[in-house]
Amino acid sequence: YPGREITAVFQPHLFSRTKDQRDGFIKSLDMADHVILLDIYPARELPMPGITSHIILDGLSKGKGICIDMDALPDILARRRPELLVLMGAGDIDSTIPAIKRILR
Repeated sequence: YPGREITAVFQPHLFSRTKDQRDGFIKSLDMADHVILLDIYPARELPMPGITSHIILDGLSKGKGICIDMDALPDILARRRPELLVLMGAGDIDSTIPAIKRILR
């Protein structure tokens, strides 16, 4: 979408995957204009010390991203009114879609 500002919302899946794929996530997400990182969806894993969505945020271009709780996502999007929104994740990020649709219509 050339010429359009992209906001990417990413919910990392698994602590181990976030740790192992951190650099790839940063490289991919840095292509977006704005990045909203949600908490890691743990699925079958227990938390790993020091592994949170902030390890991705810390590698993004300065000022490009934020980390938020998923409950805050609709309010953030209502304030920002993204031009083009991309939701990514393998957890329960899809549960936010009805609220997001109501806000962005």
